[in-house]
Amino acid sequence: MEVMQLIGIAVIATICCMLIKKDRPEIANFIAIIAGVIIILSVMFKLNFIIKGIEDLATKANIPNMYITLIIKLIGIAYLVEFGIQLCNDAGEAQIAGKLEFGGKIVVMSMSFPILLSIVDMVINIIP
Repeated sequence: MEVMQLIGIAVIATICCMLIKKDRPEIANFIAIIAGVIIILSVMFKLNFIIKGIEDLATKANIPNMYITLIIKLIGIAYLVEFGIQLCNDAGEAQIAGKLEFGGKIVVMSMSFPILLSIVDMVINIIP
């Protein structure tokens, strides 16, 4: 049922944008941004269930909490950057969206570097 609510918000916002865009394009962009924020906020609460499940699995597999926290942060950053890119594209700012995409990739790469180092370290310790 929640999916229907999300679809309803998106469809209503799209129709409003289409009707208003001819006369007031800035209001149409504002409606699109507000609809996107409402959709994001409404699904954010569902993430607690997923995060709790991942933490439980990591505990059972004896994976250090630091790695799980880092992976969850990386996934969150990727989703937020993608949301920002879509907002920039919706506003007609493809150049800014491209720069944001590049910046997001650099942030994800730099944050994931400790995991890469630990994997390399484990491989070095295994190989005689």
